[in-house]
This record gives sequence, C-alpha cells and structure tokens, in this order.
Amino acid sequence: MRTWFSLSAILLLAVGCQKPEFTHRPEFHELESYAQTYASDLMLAYFGTPTEMVVWDRLPLKQNLATGEVEQATTEGGVTKLVFKETEPHQEITPGTELLWMSGELAGKPSAWIAEWDEKTHTATLQGPLATLPAAGTEVVIGPGQVLVRGRHLYAEHCQHCHGVSGDGAGATAQYLNPLPRDYRKGIFKFTLTQASERACRDDLVRVIEDGIPGTYMPSFKLLSPDEMQSIVEYVLWLSMRGETEYQIVRFLSNDYSKKAVAERVNAGLEEKKSGAEDFETAEKIRAEFYELANDPEEFGFEIDSGIQRMVAQWKAAQLPTALVVPKEKWKAADAASIERGRKLYLSSDLSCAACHGDAGFGDGPQTYSITRDLDTGKENAKPGLYDVWGHPIVPRNLHQGIFRGGRRPIDVYARLSAGIKGTPMPAFGNKLKDQDLWDLVNYIYSVPFETEAAGAGTQKAQTAPAQKEVAANE
Repeated sequence: MRTWFSLSAILLLAVGCQKPEFTHRPEFHELESYAQTYASDLMLAYFGTPTEMVVWDRLPLKQNLATGEVEQATTEGGVTKLVFKETEPHQEITPGTELLWMSGELAGKPSAWIAEWDEKTHTATLQGPLATLPAAGTEVVIGPGQVLVRGRHLYAEHCQHCHGVSGDGAGATAQYLNPLPRDYRKGIFKFTLTQASERACRDDLVRVIEDGIPGTYMPSFKLLSPDEMQSIVEYVLWLSMRGETEYQIVRFLSNDYSKKAVAERVNAGLEEKKSGAEDFETAEKIRAEFYELANDPEEFGFEIDSGIQRMVAQWKAAQLPTALVVPKEKWKAADAASIERGRKLYLSSDLSCAACHGDAGFGDGPQTYSITRDLDTGKENAKPGLYDVWGHPIVPRNLHQGIFRGGRRPIDVYARLSAGIKGTPMPAFGNKLKDQDLWDLVNYIYSVPFETEAAGAGTQKAQTAPAQKEVAANE
C-alpha cells in the first residue's frame, strides 16, 4: 500500500530560494528518452515529490506516530473518547492528529481526528462524533506518516542546505565545503557500529546527528529532542531508499537502453543489414521492445521488484542486534606493552596501515600519491590518490591530530578497525585479527598524538659532503 502525504508550501521558505524538487542521478540522463520517462514515472509512483510524499508500507520505516488497538470507546454528551492499547513506543501525540482505521467496521471509512490526548491513560477525545463506535480490538494507526512529515520539515530546516533536497549531498552550500556532505543515495553511511557487510542502523544515524562529525562541517544537533532526531533519521532513511531504488532502476535500464547501448545495437543492426540480413535491430524496433517488456510484469516489473526486495531485506537486517560489532574481550587501558604491540601491527606488511596513513601516522603513505583502483568498477583511477565510492578524493586520517570522525570512544575506534569505513578504501580487519590485537591497535592509535619523539629520530646523521678542494684532489 502507498499513501500520499502533503507538506505545506512553507518548505519553499525553509532553505532560501532552493526549489524543493528531486533531482536525478547523472546516469539517468544517459538513458534514451522513453527509458527516462519510464524511470521517472516509477519514481513518482513509488515516492512522490518532496511536497507530495508517497509512503510505501513495504519500506522498513517507522513512519507513524503510533499503532495500537481500541480498548474502550464511549460517547457522552456528543463527546467521543477512545482508550487505546498501544503496541509500540511512540512520538508525541498532539491535537489534530489523524486516526486511521485499519480493521473492523470502520476500516476504509474516513479518518477521525484527535482534539485532546491524555498520555497517562492513552485516551483520545475526538474532534467530532463517530457514526459508529469502533469495537474493542479495532486496529488503528495514530498519526499515519507523520514521523516522515515531521522529518521532512526538520530536514528542510537543518539539513537540506548541505545535503540537498534529494539527499545527493549537493545542497546550496555544498560547493563551499570540504569534505563534501554525505550523498545518501547509495545507501552507504561511513561511520557505523555495524559489521562490514551490513548497512547502517538507526543508532548510527542518531549518533551522527547528536554528536556531529569532528573535523568536518557536520555540526552537533544535541538541542533537538529525541522525537525530532528520530524523525530526521526516518526521513534520511527514506531518502536513502529512494535514491537506491532509482540507482537500481537506472542501472538495470542502462544495460540495453542507455543512449550508448542503443547506438551500439543500431550500428550492429546496420552491419547485419549490409551483410544481407532481413531481420536486424533499428531504433524503432528497440523502442517497441522496450514498451513490450515494460508492460510485462514478468520482465521489467519482476527485475525491479526483486532489487527492491533485496534492499528492504538488507535494511531490516541492519537493525538486528546480530548486525552490530560486538567485541568478545573488553578494552583495557593502555600500557607500554599494548602500545608497542599495536605499533608493530600498524607497521606490519600484513595490515599495511602505513601504506595509507604513513609510517609515522601523518596520513602521507605511498597510496596517497599512487594510482589506485575505483572501489566499484576496479578500474584504475584517472589521477593518483585515494577515492571513495562517491568518486571524491579522500585523505587518510592524520593520527597525530587526535580527531576521529566516527567518534573517539574505544568502541568507535575498534569498529573502524574491525569493520572498516564503509564506502572508503579503509579495510575491515575483524576477520584477520583477534580482539586483543584490535585493542592493541586502538591503544597505539590513541598514543600517537602524544608521541614525544619526532619521526625519524634515532637514525644516523647524513654524512657531510666533502669540500670542493678535497673532491678536486681525489680526482
């Protein structure tokens, strides 16, 4: 089921002059026009527009203020009161909140609206009488979609000027920032406490909103309430799933219906025609083929739906406790022996930490000026240096600064080592190292900013070059 939710036009004022429209990824514009129309229509049906959102029930989002069932319904003096048994923790319920009937005689009938809410007794006083009182056990959604609507308003106020309307990291101020704001549309978030193969969990996003990302322009929003943070998280997840869905659709269509692919097929058809073939591909035939497959639910519909199912399953799995990085051994405060073991691991050829971060930890390893490979395609990058999956150049952390973007708690640094940093060349060592090894590395990393001995100390002094006269005499 999909539900539309309209947002006030006041959103136009929330970010200056930026018009709230979703933009397409660059690959979209490389499709043939009919494929663009198909993809655009699908995205509109699945997700709507920024101000006319479509909320898809199959997406694993906490979109409603609450769900529950009616325990008791009474009418006295024209005033109807409903007592609810709620089935999940909920956000604040205020006057004007919608009640959507999901079962019983009222299912499919017009919604009711709350005039007053008593949180202690979970009692709603309705704005007007009901033609029929709901029976006990009637299932109700309280505030359908309102978490996402709140999230959209808050996102427009606090996030959109950097992260953009579409969550593409291309907001009005993004061009002035380094590093660039996160692009959510691949479903990848860098700093998580989930394992390397898992998506981000909600707590990861809450932590970034609450603490910010040190060393970047991402600020802390500690003054937001827990409800406000949750609303933003759900909306960001919605944007991420929207972007990922478009990515899958465009990638699928690009195989045969990008401008380049169609041109190659037409050229191949012309060669067949020259060879005397009677049946060969033309632009018109390819277009007709496209429409035939697009209208067949067993063709395009099946492939696209399968991709969405995989995405939904992955996001659901990331919210389970089994997705988290959980050390088997507890962290112990650093001592000289632990730091020394960590340093040896850091410098070992097996881990190759120094290849990126440098022997002394200044973030100047040889990979920073070498030709590296694209993380998605495996092809060589055009310019030297390291790049993330968004195609942006990145610099390994300078450990001497003591700034850790994903958090500086022991578990944060442990998770960076165990699960890597998603979307970057930083690898995961969780399957290679024992817990004690990882904790030794954590302790060494903590010690680097406080090193008193300069890099290179203890090496032999370079010999002084002989004077010119001595050189001449030796000749």
